[in-house]
Amino acid sequence: MNEPQQDILDDFVEQAKPATIGKRVGAAIIDGFILLIVFVVIGNLFGEAYDTTTTTTVTTSTDQRTPTTTREVTRSKGFNLGALGSVLFMGGWFLVLPFMEGRGGQTFGKKALGIKVTRSSGDPTNIGISFLRHFFDFVDCILLIGIIVAASNPEHKRIADSIASTRVVDKA
Repeated sequence: MNEPQQDILDDFVEQAKPATIGKRVGAAIIDGFILLIVFVVIGNLFGEAYDTTTTTTVTTSTDQRTPTTTREVTRSKGFNLGALGSVLFMGGWFLVLPFMEGRGGQTFGKKALGIKVTRSSGDPTNIGISFLRHFFDFVDCILLIGIIVAASNPEHKRIADSIASTRVVDKA
């Protein structure tokens, strides 16, 4: 389709409106919670558990006769993922985010909140574009810059959306 034909078609077809920042953040929280569950399950099955207790003793004295001793006990518990656990988690991440989004435009969180990812042209996305979009998630997470950038433009696009030429819209 050439450009004049596309312009005429755009006059008749209503473009989907951008998803709100609140819906996008809500969808990210839902997806993050699902990934947390995947991480905990994989960590418990394939990770190396650790349980560490650290005791710090501090003695201070302002007066020679009455020194003050303070003890602080810190306990940490968790697991370290080895190679297999890390590969399994990355596989889970790929299935939950780029694969689902690339196949149907929605992750679990986006589906729950009625939004979807499309190309900037309105065409459906694919797995490669979705992978590229999520590859830059770390950039958007630095100091919440993704939310600031999305709030400052009318399409509510974050940096990763601009790089991948995608947009998140309300599902009609």
